[in-house]
Amino acid sequence: MEKSYQQLQDERQEIRDRYPQVSFPDPVIEPIWWGRRHQNLVSGMKAIVDQKTGRVFNVCSEQYKIVHYEDVIYMAEEVVATLHGYGQIVLHPYLYADGGKMKLTLKFPEAQHLINRDAIVPKMDIFTSLDLSYKLLGKFGAFVLRCTNGMGVWKHFRQFARKHLLNLNLSDLKQTITEGLSIFGFQVDVWKKWTEQVIDLKEYNEIWQFLPFSGSEKERIEFLPEISTGRTISESLKGKDLTLWSLNSILTQFVTHEVKSELRRNAIEPEIAQIMEETSYRLAA
Repeated sequence: MEKSYQQLQDERQEIRDRYPQVSFPDPVIEPIWWGRRHQNLVSGMKAIVDQKTGRVFNVCSEQYKIVHYEDVIYMAEEVVATLHGYGQIVLHPYLYADGGKMKLTLKFPEAQHLINRDAIVPKMDIFTSLDLSYKLLGKFGAFVLRCTNGMGVWKHFRQFARKHLLNLNLSDLKQTITEGLSIFGFQVDVWKKWTEQVIDLKEYNEIWQFLPFSGSEKERIEFLPEISTGRTISESLKGKDLTLWSLNSILTQFVTHEVKSELRRNAIEPEIAQIMEETSYRLAA
């Protein structure tokens, strides 16, 4: 059954009250006029506008349906309330690109696994946008508690993507979360193997041909002490004991703490995950 306008407004206000630190936009769809006196209506196209600021997020077709950020969060909270056996689940919404994009992170702090000295917990990121850069998208990963690094899971994860023209479906989100959690233990086993896979200088140089960093960033990364061990990549290469896990940890540490652009962080995290997993397969061959 579709929710009434008043029910939606009440739910959105609940979310604003629960997350007062987030400045939610107030998006509406407006007609587009052109010409010197703005007398000509653009047929079939509308503008997505934030009523609070006047910011125009993008231009859309007449069939486009706005998905309010508050609705996505409310939906995620409803799903989380039905999950059992994972302990407390923490939600954190982040807005960026001047409110044009939102990332909602779900963390499962009581579902910990230990890899070497690193305690990691599952996390899921849900992305949506008003500037039309994202469909509704979800991806699974992990969060390192000691240093707050975010890690992506490249191959073994569940994701969904739905156009905003469609109705949001609670079952899609619940299935994504439960399937992601069900394979998380398998992914932990994969990461544990990385702690035993040593990278020599030749392999290390080959990896850098594909990593999404500049030359100056490479220099900074190589001398960045890993938070959990205090060692740098350069030191480990000299000691011939650089593992794939340590390399991945330092790369994700750099992305989490040194890359300031949320947009870039979201773009390169899956790239790193893919390169690390491909390297693991190559080392095991």
